[in-house]
Amino acid sequence: MRKAVSVACVLTAGFGLFASGCGGRQPALPRSGGYAQPSSPVPESSPSAETPPPTGAPEPSSTGGPESPAPGTVPLEIGTRETRYGRILVDGQGRTIYVSAKDNADFESMCTGSCTKEWPPLFTNGQINAGPGVNSAWLGTIGRSDGPVQVEYNGWPLYYSTRDAEPRDIKGQGVASNGTTWYVIDADKGQKVK
Repeated sequence: MRKAVSVACVLTAGFGLFASGCGGRQPALPRSGGYAQPSSPVPESSPSAETPPPTGAPEPSSTGGPESPAPGTVPLEIGTRETRYGRILVDGQGRTIYVSAKDNADFESMCTGSCTKEWPPLFTNGQINAGPGVNSAWLGTIGRSDGPVQVEYNGWPLYYSTRDAEPRDIKGQGVASNGTTWYVIDADKGQKVK
Protein backbone atom coordinates (compact mmCIF):
# COMPACT_ATOMS: atom_id res chain seq x y z
CA MET A 1 0.00 0.00 0.00
CA ARG A 2 2.81 2.40 0.90
CA LYS A 3 4.42 1.78 -2.52
CA ALA A 4 1.12 2.51 -4.32
CA VAL A 5 0.71 5.77 -2.40
CA SER A 6 4.28 6.81 -3.30
CA VAL A 7 3.68 6.02 -6.97
CA ALA A 8 0.40 7.95 -6.90
CA CYS A 9 2.17 10.93 -5.29
CA VAL A 10 4.90 10.86 -7.93
CA LEU A 11 2.32 10.63 -10.73
CA THR A 12 0.25 13.43 -9.20
CA ALA A 13 3.32 15.61 -8.70
CA GLY A 14 4.46 14.87 -12.25
CA PHE A 15 1.01 15.73 -13.64
CA GLY A 16 1.00 18.92 -11.54
CA LEU A 17 4.36 19.93 -12.97
CA PHE A 18 3.12 19.17 -16.48
CA ALA A 19 -0.10 21.14 -15.95
CA SER A 20 1.71 24.07 -14.36
CA GLY A 21 3.86 24.35 -17.47
CA CYS A 22 0.80 25.08 -19.62
CA GLY A 23 -0.04 28.74 -19.86
CA GLY A 24 1.86 29.75 -16.73
CA ARG A 25 4.56 32.36 -16.35
CA GLN A 26 7.94 31.18 -17.60
CA PRO A 27 11.37 32.74 -17.20
CA ALA A 28 12.75 34.51 -20.24
CA LEU A 29 15.05 32.35 -22.28
CA PRO A 30 18.45 33.82 -23.04
CA ARG A 31 18.91 35.16 -26.56
CA SER A 32 22.11 35.35 -28.51
CA GLY A 33 23.89 38.63 -29.08
CA GLY A 34 26.65 38.72 -26.47
CA TYR A 35 24.75 40.70 -23.87
CA ALA A 36 23.31 39.51 -20.61
CA GLN A 37 19.55 39.09 -20.58
CA PRO A 38 17.22 40.03 -17.74
CA SER A 39 16.07 37.19 -15.53
CA SER A 40 12.61 38.52 -14.70
CA PRO A 41 9.78 36.15 -15.64
CA VAL A 42 7.71 37.02 -18.67
CA PRO A 43 4.56 35.47 -20.09
CA GLU A 44 5.03 33.30 -23.13
CA SER A 45 3.20 34.42 -26.21
CA SER A 46 3.23 33.73 -29.88
CA PRO A 47 2.69 36.52 -32.34
CA SER A 48 -0.58 36.41 -34.23
CA ALA A 49 -2.89 38.81 -35.97
CA GLU A 50 -5.30 38.61 -33.04
CA THR A 51 -2.72 39.35 -30.34
CA PRO A 52 -2.96 42.97 -29.19
CA PRO A 53 0.29 44.96 -29.12
CA PRO A 54 2.11 45.21 -25.78
CA THR A 55 0.67 47.92 -23.58
CA GLY A 56 4.11 49.46 -23.24
CA ALA A 57 4.00 50.42 -26.92
CA PRO A 58 2.34 53.70 -27.78
CA GLU A 59 -0.82 53.88 -29.83
CA PRO A 60 -1.04 56.39 -32.64
CA SER A 61 -2.83 59.57 -31.63
CA SER A 62 -5.19 61.67 -33.70
CA THR A 63 -2.19 63.81 -34.67
CA GLY A 64 -0.42 60.75 -36.06
CA GLY A 65 2.29 60.38 -33.41
CA PRO A 66 2.46 58.09 -30.39
CA GLU A 67 0.83 59.03 -27.13
CA SER A 68 2.39 58.43 -23.76
CA PRO A 69 1.49 54.82 -23.00
CA ALA A 70 0.06 53.71 -19.70
CA PRO A 71 2.04 50.86 -18.17
CA GLY A 72 0.31 47.51 -18.33
CA THR A 73 0.90 43.93 -17.42
CA VAL A 74 2.80 42.99 -20.57
CA PRO A 75 6.55 43.52 -20.30
CA LEU A 76 8.03 46.20 -22.52
CA GLU A 77 10.58 45.04 -25.07
CA ILE A 78 13.51 47.19 -26.09
CA GLY A 79 15.23 46.18 -29.31
CA THR A 80 17.56 47.58 -31.94
CA ARG A 81 17.37 48.54 -35.59
CA GLU A 82 20.10 49.31 -38.13
CA THR A 83 19.67 52.83 -39.54
CA ARG A 84 21.76 55.53 -41.20
CA TYR A 85 22.61 56.61 -37.62
CA GLY A 86 23.94 53.15 -36.74
CA ARG A 87 22.23 50.58 -34.53
CA ILE A 88 19.67 52.48 -32.46
CA LEU A 89 17.14 51.60 -29.77
CA VAL A 90 13.52 50.91 -30.71
CA ASP A 91 10.58 49.45 -28.82
CA GLY A 92 8.97 46.07 -29.53
CA GLN A 93 6.78 47.66 -32.20
CA GLY A 94 9.77 49.16 -34.05
CA ARG A 95 9.11 52.73 -32.88
CA THR A 96 12.20 54.90 -32.54
CA ILE A 97 13.35 55.84 -29.05
CA TYR A 98 14.96 59.22 -28.27
CA VAL A 99 16.93 60.95 -25.53
CA SER A 100 17.13 64.61 -24.54
CA ALA A 101 20.53 66.32 -24.52
CA LYS A 102 19.34 68.26 -21.46
CA ASP A 103 19.04 65.04 -19.44
CA ASN A 104 22.86 64.53 -19.64
CA ALA A 105 22.65 60.78 -18.87
CA ASP A 106 22.14 61.60 -15.19
CA PHE A 107 19.13 59.35 -14.49
CA GLU A 108 16.80 62.36 -14.23
CA SER A 109 14.23 63.55 -16.73
CA MET A 110 14.07 67.27 -17.42
CA CYS A 111 11.10 66.81 -19.78
CA THR A 112 7.93 67.49 -17.78
CA GLY A 113 4.61 69.23 -18.29
CA SER A 114 3.96 70.36 -21.87
CA CYS A 115 7.26 68.79 -23.00
CA THR A 116 5.76 65.31 -22.47
CA LYS A 117 2.98 66.09 -24.98
CA GLU A 118 5.53 66.30 -27.80
CA TRP A 119 8.05 63.84 -26.30
CA PRO A 120 6.08 61.16 -24.40
CA PRO A 121 8.25 59.38 -21.83
CA LEU A 122 8.71 55.65 -22.34
CA PHE A 123 6.82 54.27 -19.32
CA THR A 124 6.77 50.70 -18.05
CA ASN A 125 5.29 48.68 -15.22
CA GLY A 126 8.86 47.73 -14.30
CA GLN A 127 9.24 44.69 -16.55
CA ILE A 128 11.61 45.27 -19.45
CA ASN A 129 12.94 42.69 -21.90
CA ALA A 130 16.24 43.31 -23.66
CA GLY A 131 16.11 42.21 -27.29
CA PRO A 132 19.15 41.08 -29.27
CA GLY A 133 21.87 43.73 -29.28
CA VAL A 134 20.53 45.55 -26.22
CA ASN A 135 22.80 45.66 -23.18
CA SER A 136 20.42 44.63 -20.39
CA ALA A 137 22.87 45.93 -17.76
CA TRP A 138 22.12 49.43 -19.09
CA LEU A 139 18.33 49.03 -18.95
CA GLY A 140 16.55 50.36 -15.89
CA THR A 141 13.88 52.72 -14.68
CA ILE A 142 13.70 56.10 -13.00
CA GLY A 143 10.96 57.56 -10.88
CA ARG A 144 8.99 60.60 -12.03
CA SER A 145 6.95 63.04 -9.99
CA ASP A 146 4.38 63.30 -12.80
CA GLY A 147 3.69 59.67 -13.62
CA PRO A 148 4.77 56.03 -13.54
CA VAL A 149 8.36 54.86 -13.88
CA GLN A 150 10.27 55.78 -17.02
CA VAL A 151 12.68 53.47 -18.84
CA GLU A 152 16.32 54.55 -19.01
CA TYR A 153 19.34 53.23 -20.93
CA ASN A 154 22.84 53.85 -19.61
CA GLY A 155 21.42 56.69 -17.50
CA TRP A 156 19.46 58.32 -20.35
CA PRO A 157 15.69 58.63 -19.78
CA LEU A 158 13.92 57.38 -22.93
CA TYR A 159 11.16 59.06 -24.96
CA TYR A 160 9.08 58.77 -28.11
CA SER A 161 8.51 61.61 -30.57
CA THR A 162 5.02 62.59 -31.71
CA ARG A 163 6.65 63.50 -35.04
CA ASP A 164 7.01 59.76 -35.74
CA ALA A 165 3.65 58.65 -37.15
CA GLU A 166 4.78 55.14 -38.13
CA PRO A 167 7.22 52.55 -36.81
CA ARG A 168 10.65 53.06 -38.40
CA ASP A 169 10.14 56.87 -38.61
CA ILE A 170 13.09 58.88 -37.27
CA LYS A 171 11.68 62.39 -37.56
CA GLY A 172 12.78 63.49 -34.08
CA GLN A 173 16.54 63.16 -34.68
CA GLY A 174 18.35 66.45 -34.11
CA VAL A 175 15.14 68.38 -33.42
CA ALA A 176 15.49 71.37 -31.10
CA SER A 177 12.38 71.82 -28.95
CA ASN A 178 11.41 72.41 -25.34
CA GLY A 179 14.78 73.93 -24.53
CA THR A 180 16.84 70.94 -25.63
CA THR A 181 17.86 68.87 -28.64
CA TRP A 182 16.59 65.32 -29.18
CA TYR A 183 18.61 62.38 -30.47
CA VAL A 184 18.34 58.66 -31.13
CA ILE A 185 20.50 56.53 -28.85
CA ASP A 186 23.30 54.24 -29.99
CA ALA A 187 22.52 50.76 -28.69
CA ASP A 188 26.19 49.70 -28.52
CA LYS A 189 27.65 52.85 -26.93
CA GLY A 190 24.66 53.85 -24.81
CA GLN A 191 25.07 57.46 -25.95
CA LYS A 192 23.08 59.94 -28.01
CA VAL A 193 23.86 60.03 -31.73
CA LYS A 194 24.59 63.52 -33.08
